[in-house]
Amino acid sequence: MIMKTAILICNNFSVLGGEERFAMDLARALNADIIVPSFNKDIIKTYDPNNEIQFVSLNKHLPSEPLKQLYGMWIYSRLKLDYDFLIALDDMSVHALNSNNKHLYYVVTPRKAFYEMYYYTLSKYSLFKKIVFGLVFNLFSMYDRYYVKKNVKNFVCISHTVRNRICKTYQRDATVIYPPVHTEKFVNKSSKGYWLHIGRIDKWKRVNLQVEAFRQMPDIKLIIVGKVYPNYEHIVKNKPSNVTFLNNVTEEELIKLYSECEGYIATSLDEDFGISPIEAMSSGKPVIATKEGGHLETVIDGHTGILVSPNVEEIIKAVKIINGSSDKYKDECQKQALKFDYLKFKNNITNLIFNKG
Repeated sequence: MIMKTAILICNNFSVLGGEERFAMDLARALNADIIVPSFNKDIIKTYDPNNEIQFVSLNKHLPSEPLKQLYGMWIYSRLKLDYDFLIALDDMSVHALNSNNKHLYYVVTPRKAFYEMYYYTLSKYSLFKKIVFGLVFNLFSMYDRYYVKKNVKNFVCISHTVRNRICKTYQRDATVIYPPVHTEKFVNKSSKGYWLHIGRIDKWKRVNLQVEAFRQMPDIKLIIVGKVYPNYEHIVKNKPSNVTFLNNVTEEELIKLYSECEGYIATSLDEDFGISPIEAMSSGKPVIATKEGGHLETVIDGHTGILVSPNVEEIIKAVKIINGSSDKYKDECQKQALKFDYLKFKNNITNLIFNKG
């Protein structure tokens, strides 16, 4: 029997990043609808040019944090949905789950500001904001734990890193099903000598480490692709001439950038999983990544790239080791990427949903 399935995510799909791609691949694998507050058709078309995925808009505009959290919880708690199976992807849409519906909570990560990055997040604020936001975060985290423990029966997550966080946060176990990569789309071409990074420029990506490393390597180019958040525009303004920032690029342009780069650099703070390094490996390109979080589950040190501490000196050293000899990593990179292929993901999640259903 085919179950009518809905994927719930409190995201306006105004930019296309790893979370958005993951939700769309999940919908594609399960032939499910995606229920969102609203969405940008042009962004969706970038990854779904044939309109294969059905989006259901609630016609709601999300405010900025922390009001977004409250509003998102309120929206999804009031939904009346005619579906056989629900999958929530965040701590706002999870409020549509309860004991009366068949469901999964597919956890990308428990909200970092509430839990493992609580002190790090507060450290960025003034004393007054530390007091106010500290109180707000604590109230939210208390309610989040209460609601999830009471209403959520089944957990899945995107990595063992996140599985450990779920155990600490909710004292529950979760099945790990890694997000997918369409490995067949990526190709390997001769390197044009530049290094690459894909991702939003925000507080979690630590792109400043990459920029400063390449400032000290003026003869090697770095291309960074992604939306620059307002508080990080100074990084772009003060970049050296060998670092190029691009905003949104097409899927074809992205694949070309991967195929012709020398290697990929990932410096995210305790990355939940990290899809871009796997896309790079699918292209036969080595990855330099910080040795923390999901990178430890995807990058094989010395074989598909190099794991480094999050400091400029180690990034420079790793770049110089790989630069000019990235071809020797090709076969092992592509072999590793196949472990995260879309067809494997589809098989795993379909079997799980069938068993839960």
